[in-house]
Amino acid sequence: MPSPFPGMDPYIETSGLWPDFHATMLSAMRADLNANLPAGYAASIEIYVWADEVHSRAGSKIMEPNIHVRKEKRATNIEAATAILSPPSKTILPRLAQKKRKYVKIIDIKTRQVVTAIELLSPSNKKKGDDRTRYLEKRNEYLANNLNFIEIDLLRGGHRPPLGRTASAVTKFYAMVCRSWEFPEAGVWTFGVRDRLPDIPVPVTQDLQETPLHLSACVARAFDEGRYAESLPYDEPLIPPPDQHDLDWFNTILANYVK
Repeated sequence: MPSPFPGMDPYIETSGLWPDFHATMLSAMRADLNANLPAGYAASIEIYVWADEVHSRAGSKIMEPNIHVRKEKRATNIEAATAILSPPSKTILPRLAQKKRKYVKIIDIKTRQVVTAIELLSPSNKKKGDDRTRYLEKRNEYLANNLNFIEIDLLRGGHRPPLGRTASAVTKFYAMVCRSWEFPEAGVWTFGVRDRLPDIPVPVTQDLQETPLHLSACVARAFDEGRYAESLPYDEPLIPPPDQHDLDWFNTILANYVK
């Protein structure tokens, strides 16, 4: 059963199902691109990993190491000449948590070089904290390495990453496409909850025709494979609530869908 919404279903964002949706969307995007990319190029899902410091609570227990190295005392002729270390001062190293993030990359099959990176934002990218900081660093890395870069935001909440000085007003969702040969200029498409999701042009090289990424079909596939029609809480109020000018439209949509 399809979503009651013509474009992005806003109930996915706050249902607790976003990690599942994100993973399925990336898989759908990869399949959609590989059905249409020019010969010699392929899309795949990549994982980048980083470590963030975990701040321990006061009084938390510090575990002892698993391996100890012990110096045995032996009588030798040079023992008297050996310097004896004084007891060291103690320090506690920060605990680290390994974090992972998936994105779609397009590579030149012959050279194995990445030519395009596609990011689908998650809630953690849109709220203050280490995850957002790491994401913005990775975003800058794509651009600094002269890659084509696409950023897709299908989330209503949170604070959007910076979109530049002259970006047009964003309603609810957006897709930004930065072609490496046009950097620092980028194109931004905006659309709302009432709109069908657009096809996004995916650049590979300046000489090759761009490949359409069919967002609407990808979201429909993720919705169907996740069985969200059965699991999303359409009988509960949407958080945050719809804008006032969308309220009647929401009520009509859901009244015809929820049984």
